[in-house]
Amino acid sequence: MNIIIKTPNFIGDTIMMLPAFELLKLEYPRANFTIICKASCIDIFREKGIKRFIIDDSRLKKNGRLKKSLLVLNEIRQERYDLGIIFRNTLVDALIFKLSKIETIIGYDNENRRVFLDFWLKIDRTRHYINHYAYLINSYLNNRYKTLPPMELNYQDSKLINKKDKKVVGFVLGGDNKGSRTYPKNLSLELFKLLKEKNIDIVLLGDKDDNQNNKIYEDYLKSIQIDINNLSGKTTIAEFIDAISSLDLLVTIDTSAMHIASATNTKFITLIGKGTSVFESVKPKVNFGKYLYRDNLDIDDNILISNIKPQLIRDTILEVLK
Repeated sequence: MNIIIKTPNFIGDTIMMLPAFELLKLEYPRANFTIICKASCIDIFREKGIKRFIIDDSRLKKNGRLKKSLLVLNEIRQERYDLGIIFRNTLVDALIFKLSKIETIIGYDNENRRVFLDFWLKIDRTRHYINHYAYLINSYLNNRYKTLPPMELNYQDSKLINKKDKKVVGFVLGGDNKGSRTYPKNLSLELFKLLKEKNIDIVLLGDKDDNQNNKIYEDYLKSIQIDINNLSGKTTIAEFIDAISSLDLLVTIDTSAMHIASATNTKFITLIGKGTSVFESVKPKVNFGKYLYRDNLDIDDNILISNIKPQLIRDTILEVLK
C-alpha cells in the first residue's frame, strides 16, 4: 500500500502530527510512506521509515507559487497512491491531490474543499492540535484506537555540545524581528547576569534571525566569564534536535523548540507571550515542562512577555536543575 501525507506548514505543527502518523503505521505496518513537506521538516521524520520525500516550499514566496505547485503535482503523479492524507487545510492542496489521481483522499473540510475529498470532517477549533491530527485518522479508521501514540523524535548525542561537570542550559530567546515572540534584550541580559556563578554552561540556540541578538548575549556572557556556546543559525534541524536532546534544560520562547524538547524527553521552561495559537491548544502533553506566564491586565497583549521577569526565570531554572 502506498500512502502520501501532506504535512502542516510549520515545524511545531508537524511534530504534533507525529502521533497521527504513528496511528497510520499501526494500521498499515507494511505501507510505503511518502511525505510532502517543507525542506526544514524532513529531519523530523529521521529513522521513521519514509520511502520518499517531496519538497513543497511553494508558500515561502508568492512569486512562482503556481509553478512550484505544478512541480509538486508532477512529482506526486510519478507514483500511484492508495491513500492521501492532507494535514494542511488549503483548497490548493486538495486540488493537487485530486489531480494526482490518488485513490482515496482524506482531510478536513476547509475553504469549501470537500468536493475534492473522499472522507472529510468539519474542523473543531477547540481541539488540541495533537488531537486535531489524530482524530482525523482515527475517524477514518472507524475509531479503532483509544489512546494517542507517543510523540517522539529520533535523536542522538549532539557533537556540538561538550558536556562537562556543569549543567548545560539552552536558550531560545528570539530575534528583534519576531515581535512578541522575542524576550526583550535588556531582560535577557539581566537574566544572564543573575545566572553568573550558578555553575552552569549556556548554549544559545535559534535560527539566522536570532543571530544578532545572540551575538550580543555571547559577547556579554564572555565578559562575565560564563561558559557559552553560540549555535544560533549554525545547525540543521537534525542538529538542532540533537542539541536540545543533549541539554539538561531548555528555556524557550519558541514553541517549535518546546515541542522538540517534549518529543526528546528534555526538561524545558516555556516563556508564554502572545502567540499564533491559544497556548492550551499546543501545550505539550508531558509532565516535565514549566510554563511562565504573567498577565498584569495590560490591554496591549504584545507586552505580555515583558511581564515575565528575569528573577522568576532564574528561580525556575534553579528549581528545575535541582
